[in-house]
Amino acid sequence: MRRTNCVPIRGTLRCSFCGLEITEGERYWYCNGRTACAVCLPEFARQELAPFCRTRGREGRR
Repeated sequence: MRRTNCVPIRGTLRCSFCGLEITEGERYWYCNGRTACAVCLPEFARQELAPFCRTRGREGRR
């Protein structure tokens, strides 16, 4: 990020999943270096929470 007179110049913020621009005022989620827009949030959550996923009746099996 470049600075001019101590005011940050913002670059384009893009969703790490779909690549679309996240515009001013739009909600997004940032975790572990990845950015997700509202549309991609379910996929983002699935990937982040994958290590904790379990299948009922198969707990403890690999």
